[in-house]
Amino acid sequence: MSLLLHVMPDWIGLVSLACCTGVLVCSQWVVGTARGDTNPFLEELRAGMWQVLRIGAAVLFVSSILGLLVRAGEMSGYPITGLRPAIPTVLFRTHLGHAWLMRMAAIIGLLATAAGGFRRSRPSRCFMLGCAIVVSAMDSASGHASDAGDFSVPEIMDWLHLTAALVWGGGLVVLSLKILPPLVKQGDRAASSMGGIAARFSRIAGVAVGVIVLTASYQQWAYGGAVEGLPRSTFGRIIIAKIALFSALLILGAFNRYVSVPRLQEWAGSATTRHGALGRVVAPALMPLAPRARGTQTAARFARTVQLEAVLLAAVLLCAALLRHEAPARHAAHLEHHSSPSGAASLLRIHVAPPRPPLLRRLPVALRGARRVARCRCDHGTT
Repeated sequence: MSLLLHVMPDWIGLVSLACCTGVLVCSQWVVGTARGDTNPFLEELRAGMWQVLRIGAAVLFVSSILGLLVRAGEMSGYPITGLRPAIPTVLFRTHLGHAWLMRMAAIIGLLATAAGGFRRSRPSRCFMLGCAIVVSAMDSASGHASDAGDFSVPEIMDWLHLTAALVWGGGLVVLSLKILPPLVKQGDRAASSMGGIAARFSRIAGVAVGVIVLTASYQQWAYGGAVEGLPRSTFGRIIIAKIALFSALLILGAFNRYVSVPRLQEWAGSATTRHGALGRVVAPALMPLAPRARGTQTAARFARTVQLEAVLLAAVLLCAALLRHEAPARHAAHLEHHSSPSGAASLLRIHVAPPRPPLLRRLPVALRGARRVARCRCDHGTT
């Protein structure tokens, strides 16, 4: 239960950041670029999307404050109710605090712009999207990947991995909540809108999935350790669960991309998107799973599949939040080595320590070099 309470601010923050990113991506390249689409209902869709953006930014702000309290408690070893003297030290004398301050500045910029009446202009959307990217970059800068240093290859790969997941997952959430349900209710009148929106988001999702697969392969090599050793650590077991959920997402995404989207385009009377060699192999295998139906039935089935994808994506983000509080498998194996008889002396040197002085006296020492302290406690990381 304690771990779950520590993880909840991170998970809620990731989901809310995904919602904000999804709204901005969909408004810029999915719904906002519907050239030739004269459906007046699209303006109502955009209004609903901006509502999600405002709520997501507010929740992100609150979850970031709670997350700071949790991290400060983990670093100092004191309960949240006794953290007030430690907060200034954490904020201004640790790497985690510096990253959090930059992250919070970006969140405030996102929230202020989303609450303003000028949020729908193109420069405002670009500014808010930049704020969301900064937030994801600061998440990577305060995670396991930052062990290699700022702007290192592991940190950049982690940032690309997280950003691609936010684009894909956030788009799924926004589609399932605010875009597809109203269009499905419109029936044949929304055929053109449905076909165009589905095709445009499918292209964006395809790029995001490619980035996720490449960066995830690197992260497994960097942090996962040997494949056969994954089940022996909590970090590895969470990785296995994350891979299983992501595999289910890939199957559903492939079904939508190679079956549902072409049929929606046929329903709309538009040119069907051409797929590459992979599509020519995958599409025939998936077609028998969904017999042909009327356009409205295909649209309803597409909406249900996207909703299921959004739920699975939320579960994947929960795994990512759990990984922030666990030691990577390679590090766990290193600790197991030190706990062996040959490492007994080292183990004693680690755990034998003098009595702890009062909080105000020991904080500068305990939090000095915050990267090393925070990482040893495994209280952060985005994977």
